[in-house]
Amino acid sequence: MNKNRQLAINMAASFIAYFVSMGINFFLSPYIVNHIGVDAYGFVGLANNFISYASLITIALNSLAGRFVTVKIYEKDMEGANRYFSSVFFANAVITAFMGILAAVILIYLEYLIQIPSSIFWDVKILFAVLFANCLIGTFTSVFTIATFATNKLYLNSMRQIESNIIRAALTVLLFVIFSPKICYIGITALVMGVYVIIFNIYYTKKLLPGIRVSRKYFDFNAVWELIRSGVWNLITRLGQLLMDGLDLLISNLFISATAMGVLSIAKMIPMAIAGIVGMLANIFSPNFTILYAEKKKDELLAAVKQSMKIMGIITNIPIIILIVCGQEFFSLWQPTQDAEQLQILSILTCSGLILSGGINCIFNIFTVVNKLKMNSITVCVCGLLNAVLVYILLRSTNLGLYAVAGVSSILAIIKNLIFIIPYGAFCLKEKWYAFYPATIRPVIFVLCSSFLGCLIGRITPFAGWLNLFFMGIVTVIVSVAIGWFVILNKGDRKYIYSCIKKGRTA
Repeated sequence: MNKNRQLAINMAASFIAYFVSMGINFFLSPYIVNHIGVDAYGFVGLANNFISYASLITIALNSLAGRFVTVKIYEKDMEGANRYFSSVFFANAVITAFMGILAAVILIYLEYLIQIPSSIFWDVKILFAVLFANCLIGTFTSVFTIATFATNKLYLNSMRQIESNIIRAALTVLLFVIFSPKICYIGITALVMGVYVIIFNIYYTKKLLPGIRVSRKYFDFNAVWELIRSGVWNLITRLGQLLMDGLDLLISNLFISATAMGVLSIAKMIPMAIAGIVGMLANIFSPNFTILYAEKKKDELLAAVKQSMKIMGIITNIPIIILIVCGQEFFSLWQPTQDAEQLQILSILTCSGLILSGGINCIFNIFTVVNKLKMNSITVCVCGLLNAVLVYILLRSTNLGLYAVAGVSSILAIIKNLIFIIPYGAFCLKEKWYAFYPATIRPVIFVLCSSFLGCLIGRITPFAGWLNLFFMGIVTVIVSVAIGWFVILNKGDRKYIYSCIKKGRTA
């Protein structure tokens, strides 16, 4: 299949899947908060953060597995592909057993690690237990996610995500209606959703990669060590990212209150959705980057990176512009029991770093493709440590509270991207150090211009209910797309997008 057509299909399917997920969360979140309370709802985000901490153990091995298997497949070395695939599977089995012991210890001593209101004590413990079980199953079977990546058929994952999200929403509402509302039901539905996706991942591996199979004869400790040695820098990067923004709910729980944690959890929902869009788009471009690199097409790879940065600079910033223009009115309607102005400020502080990093995420993919992860990892980890120290100092010495928790990481992310990521990305692709700065600054101009015009129109058109808010959101999108179309993209980029849309329609 033509690569542009495949990209268009993957992108369209991913967007549909993501917006279905967002739509479900949009309706479910206020429903859940109203039934269990904001403090209880915060433990859902905190439990997922604990899963992120535990999954650090797997990153060194698994983060580059898809890259190594894909490269071997396109080099026509099926023996090598099977060696990496089987080695990762058996190594993950050992890791899963270790994580199971760790999860049991955390569950036993959970009340000593975090503040848990006595009224929901066992509910929170069950929530953590079910989500840990989901994590363990996912870790054991994670190697089967490689199939759709290696064949550049990510749209299959998107289709299953749509179905699993619908199942999750229906099951959650059913449990809340039939039984007394509890937050552990959210974990139970997540487990059902995870198992559903895993079954299809195994099926796709057999269908799309018939030459790949798990066998003890292919297990090679040297292959495991090679993956860990290369992937350890991804582990350090992830550790830095957790220190940057993965400890915020835990810090809020320990140093402020469970209620403050719940407020921040709500405020982070929109930024997390936007970050999800960024990651989703970056993942869509990643298989093509990997294939071009494996095929030694360096010029095409460079062109693809620059073009993807421009496209992401528009798409990922439109939700941020909507948040700036319509955020307070949205939160007042969506979460009427909470402080809408506080939620908007916290949301904007949390996602402000994404204004730059939307397009820059394509460069992060290049670090993986060319296997130059060390410098980026060290930088991210240093920034993460600095973030933890600064937040602690501000919480102890000022009254900034949640604003310090939400804002410091974004400021440090902006500084890191401007000073290091952009020039180092150019170095990895053997370009001049300033090659990517124009593509980085344009999205900032795009956000400033679009937000200014949107706010100006908003002052003329008063908000009054969901209908007017929806209308204002549509106007903001139209204005933003018009500005982005001419500020960021050139004639060649617009022609490329037209080509992708046309080929996607005829696929």
